[in-house]
Amino acid sequence: MRTSFIIFILGAWGTVAYAQDTAYVSRDKTTALFFNSTVKMISRSTPDLDVDQKENTLITIKAFTTVFSPACIDVQEVSTAKIYHIPVEFSCGRAGRRIEVNGAPMPVRAIKTAGFNYSAVINKLAEGKRRDVIDHEKTGGVKAWVDKLSLAGNRIFFRLDVRNKSNLPYEIDFVRFYIRDLKTVARMATHEQEIVPLITTLHKKTSIAHKREIAKIFGFHRFSLSEDQALNVELYERNGNRHIYLQITQKDLEDLKTIAPAKQQPGNASVAANKL
Repeated sequence: MRTSFIIFILGAWGTVAYAQDTAYVSRDKTTALFFNSTVKMISRSTPDLDVDQKENTLITIKAFTTVFSPACIDVQEVSTAKIYHIPVEFSCGRAGRRIEVNGAPMPVRAIKTAGFNYSAVINKLAEGKRRDVIDHEKTGGVKAWVDKLSLAGNRIFFRLDVRNKSNLPYEIDFVRFYIRDLKTVARMATHEQEIVPLITTLHKKTSIAHKREIAKIFGFHRFSLSEDQALNVELYERNGNRHIYLQITQKDLEDLKTIAPAKQQPGNASVAANKL
């Protein structure tokens, strides 16, 4: 009996399963799963979910229907053979989030395309005062700006500044990004294309106290807009209604600044990018 037990333990040694927080999805919002290293899907596809591996460390999930039973997708880490069991449920309000699987910050790859040091790009955009403001909005004593729209390699970056002048702290629940037509015909279904930032310096559950201000950087795959489209940036307050809505249009993309490549500094290959 003891020998059989030891054989069983040794056989199971190489496969360790990790339970993860629930990934909430909807038909209109894409939920993104970021991993620390290369992964692969090992679970079977389901007709209720659109699961797509965008990159080695990025998997996106979207729902095809509003009604489906709670599901689970299995993802395996290539280097360690660890298996992640990720529950998936439908939710309009909680869908569209960025989830860091295994809870650790995702490194920003400093040199990936055309010799770009994206760490240096982030530092350059984060420092100093805001400039070249694209859009701004104010509600309930909280004001936000989109500024420093830039192109570096094959990434589009911008800075999101948020200032709180109210006595009530402003806690950010999540930020949503999607491309949508500026004008829609009555009774015509509105098409939205959800996009997910590859790079962000925004921490989860960031709270802005009275008379405080933050500046966070977001980086995306290079994208384009037609004249009648806009990239919508929606900032949601946790347990509150002071939501903020901002836009980037085609004209703004035409005037974006280009950041030249910077040499990689030894020992500074990455910086921590935090989850939404």
